[in-house]
Amino acid sequence: MFRKITSCIMAFLIIGLPYNTCSAEISTSSIEKGARLLTIPEGISIVLKDSRLVKIETADKDMSFDDTLLALSPLLPHISGNISKTYQRYVPAMMFGAMDVPMSDKNPLSGGFDIYQTLFDFGKSISSYQASTEAFHARKASLDSIKRTVTLEFIVSYFGLLEVEKMITVAEKEVESLTSYLNDMEHLYDQGIIVENDLLPAKVKLADAKQKLIASHNGREVAAALINTMLTLPLTENILTKDWQSETPKLPELDEAWNSALSLRPEITFYNKQIQSSVLRERSKTVQNLPTVFVDGGYQYTQNQYMVHEDNAYIKFGAKMDLYDGGATGADIMKERNLHKKLQEQKNKLEDDIKFEVKRSYLGLKDAIEKLDVAKGALQQAEENVRFYRVKYNNGAATSTDVLEAINLQTKAQTNYYSAEYELKRSYTRLMYSMGLDLVSLYKETEK
Repeated sequence: MFRKITSCIMAFLIIGLPYNTCSAEISTSSIEKGARLLTIPEGISIVLKDSRLVKIETADKDMSFDDTLLALSPLLPHISGNISKTYQRYVPAMMFGAMDVPMSDKNPLSGGFDIYQTLFDFGKSISSYQASTEAFHARKASLDSIKRTVTLEFIVSYFGLLEVEKMITVAEKEVESLTSYLNDMEHLYDQGIIVENDLLPAKVKLADAKQKLIASHNGREVAAALINTMLTLPLTENILTKDWQSETPKLPELDEAWNSALSLRPEITFYNKQIQSSVLRERSKTVQNLPTVFVDGGYQYTQNQYMVHEDNAYIKFGAKMDLYDGGATGADIMKERNLHKKLQEQKNKLEDDIKFEVKRSYLGLKDAIEKLDVAKGALQQAEENVRFYRVKYNNGAATSTDVLEAINLQTKAQTNYYSAEYELKRSYTRLMYSMGLDLVSLYKETEK
C-alpha cells in the first residue's frame, strides 16, 4: 500500500512540475521606490514563521509536550528534603521517680531526605505517559495541518493578487483602445464626416472603463493588504509580485488522489493519535484502584545529646490502594469509552469530508482546464474582431456601435481568460492540498 501511494505522489509531482514553471515576469502595475519583491516560496517561508495561527498552535504543541513530562513524573523517583530548627520554652523531660530526666535538647536541629519510587501499579503510570505522548503527537499533527492551511491560503491569495493585477492590465488596455478609437472619431468629427452626437457612446464607454480601472487599482490595494496581514507585514508596505506562468496540468486518477489524501493528510493522523490516547487513558483508569507497590527510603537526623544515635537511615516496602472512591473511577472509564466512540465517528466523518474535498478539487481543476481552453480561443477571436471592425469603421463599412461592441467583447474575453487562468492555478493548488502533498516542497523545488 505504501509503495502504491509513493508511486502516486511521484507521478503527480512529475506531471505537476511542468505546470509550475516560474517565469521572470514581474508585475509593474505598482512599482514604486522602496517596494518589496515577494515570490511565492519567499511568502510561504514568511507565513510559516510569522503567522499568528502557527504561533498559537505551536504554543499548544509546546504545552502538550509539557503534559508528557507531567505524565512521566510518576515513573521517576520522588525526592524530598527537610530541615528545621525548633525553639521550645522548656527542655523536654519526663519524671523518673523524684527526678526529672531530660529527653532531648531544648532547641534541637533536625533534617533529612526521603526517596519514594513506585515499583508496580499494574501499568497505570506507563499507560498515562503513553496516552500523553500520543496526545502530543496529535498536537504535532494539528500544527502540521495549520501550517498546510496557512500555506494554502497564502498561495490562493497570492494568485488572487496576480489576477487583480491582470485585471488592471485589461482595464488599461480597454482605456487605451477606447481612447484611440475616440481620437479617430474626433478626427472624423473635425473633418465633418460625423456629428457630435456620434462621439457620446465612445465617451461614455471611456468614462466607464476609467472607473473600472480605478476600481481595479483599489482592488489590488485590498488584495495586497490581505497578503501583508497574512505575513504580519505593515499594511503600508508595498509589495511586488512575480508571476507564475504555467502549462495546463494533467489530472491524476481520482482513486489515487483519494488514497493519497487518506494516507497523507495530518488531520487523519490527529484523530488516530487522539483515539490511541483515549484507549491508553481508559487502560490507565481501569487499574486505578488496584494496589500500588512502592519502596520508600531516606535518612533523618535530629539533634539530641541524650539519644544513642542522633541520625538514622531507613528503607521500607509497602503497598497502597483505594478501597472505594464513590464510583468516580467507573464514571471516568465510561466517559473515556464514550469519548473514544465520539473520536471514531469524527474521524469517519473527516474521511468522508476529505474524499468530498478531493472530488470537489478534482472537478474544479477539470472545469478550470476546460474553461481556459475555451477562453483562449475566444480571446484570439475577440482581438482579431477588434482589428477587423476598426479597419471597417475607418473605411466607412461599420458603425461606431460595431466597434464599441468589438472592444467590449475583447475586454470580456480578456477578463474571462485571466479569470480562468488563475482559477486553474488555484484549483491545482487546492487539489495538491486535498491530496496531502507538501505545498512547500513543491513550490520551492519548482522555483529552482
